[in-house]
Amino acid sequence: MQHVSHQELAPLDQIFDLKGEEYYRLLHPEAARGKAVVLCKHSGGVENYTLDDETLLTQMPTFLDRTSYLTLNRFWGGRKAQKLAALNALYVDLDYFNILQWRGKDVGTVEAELASRLAAHNVPHPSVIVQTGRGLAAIWLINPMPTNAQPRWKGAMNALVEFLGPFGADKSCRDVSRIFRIPETINEKSKQAVRVSGGTAERYSFDRLADQIYNAVGRPGRVELEARKKQEKAGRRAKRAMPRGLSQSQRFKLILEDLLTISDTYGGVVPEGFRNTWLHFCATCLTHMKDVSDIEGKIEALAATATPGLPKSEVSAIVRQAVTKARLSGMGSVPCEGRYYYKGATIAEQLGITPDMARSLDLKQVTPESEKKRRKAEAEKQRRAAKGAVSRDEYLAANTASRTKPWQAMGIGRTKYYELKKAGKLPDTVAIASRTTQCPLLGRSPAPRRTTEAEQRYTNAHKRQTPRTERNPRSEQNGRPATGQDKTSQSACERLRRLRGVPPMGIRQAGVRRKGCNLEVEARGPPIFPLPLW
Repeated sequence: MQHVSHQELAPLDQIFDLKGEEYYRLLHPEAARGKAVVLCKHSGGVENYTLDDETLLTQMPTFLDRTSYLTLNRFWGGRKAQKLAALNALYVDLDYFNILQWRGKDVGTVEAELASRLAAHNVPHPSVIVQTGRGLAAIWLINPMPTNAQPRWKGAMNALVEFLGPFGADKSCRDVSRIFRIPETINEKSKQAVRVSGGTAERYSFDRLADQIYNAVGRPGRVELEARKKQEKAGRRAKRAMPRGLSQSQRFKLILEDLLTISDTYGGVVPEGFRNTWLHFCATCLTHMKDVSDIEGKIEALAATATPGLPKSEVSAIVRQAVTKARLSGMGSVPCEGRYYYKGATIAEQLGITPDMARSLDLKQVTPESEKKRRKAEAEKQRRAAKGAVSRDEYLAANTASRTKPWQAMGIGRTKYYELKKAGKLPDTVAIASRTTQCPLLGRSPAPRRTTEAEQRYTNAHKRQTPRTERNPRSEQNGRPATGQDKTSQSACERLRRLRGVPPMGIRQAGVRRKGCNLEVEARGPPIFPLPLW
């Protein structure tokens, strides 16, 4: 591939080798909103200077003798995003030396390739191109924008950094407080002079420039995005199966029917004190109904039948007002301006309609607020019942686990119980209850354990060694009945206990009674062994 020479693109570049003062004046023209900030490095550290135009230009020679940087946007009193005054440019810092493709290439060649990429994707040439001593800085000056446009500005900056990623665009160089080196200063890292190598010196419209950048990275522009949103919104509306509620014409038609029902309740004549209000509400309903042609005649007919005692002057005033309101929609005015939109609860309050009256007359729209809430709750209850919902009492009757705690009878934990219930693996509680026995120490075991052969052998040996008539002197001393057992039988009992591997009080079906510090074993069946205190 043959590279395009830098000289062939020279007509795009209108500025070269600007001085520090000219560079500043190009970026920050006179009477601009806010102030530019200069950052200077020196042996003592770093200092920021926020100066007006005249003072900054006067101090420019001093800044050029040091490592100095200039903000591309303007601020009020400091180089912080919170003190931003105006957005002034889009920019990228191109560290092309970090890209393998451009290592060892001349800076002019990189500029030429950059210009070729911009032209191929219909992106304007930068307003200013600065050779920073190691890389390139491309700046697109824009018409000043307010601070509330930062979200749009940041979106364009992200797209620009993405677009110029093949040239080593610095991803951290997209904040509003970014600073670039001032031309004619020396880069302390490369020991090379910073210079302006090209640019159009033009200011671009942000909207158009942003659309061109978005299109370059394959994203829709602002106009295309708005068209997509409108199309999606229209599609969502078309998918709706039913409209959201009644239209104003339909609602006021139902209100008029309720008003006529109220007048019929009173025998066709509205009581005194409500006649003017009732007729005004009827006239308002007629102004919202499109199929009514002779509003004046209909209002007079209603007044003659339902409000016979109403003065003609009041009827005429209501007629004139209704005719004026009805003409607004035909004149193309906004429907919500100059029209009356009464709520049903307001009409019910003005006419003295109670909740009981609204229920007995089966009014559709003219209902008090409390009746409206009751109807809404009843409809919600029916809707939930149709989907299988049950009442609280029915639910508690069917779900008693929290009160009965069946997991205790099963010998498992509460969490394990609900895990098994969810998996449908709960065991039979009846079978579990039949297998569960009381502790032998309580003396209430319904299932006695069968004596093993070894136990029976020791028991028989005890019977042979100990006659039934012999008494135990220890039991006589304690005032208890003799048990007929001596030391030999006690040693046999001890061997039997070790053989079975159970504590002393677990032999056979023994009941235990505690008296002071002594334990007495009460036998339920032969043999009977007194046990020592452990």
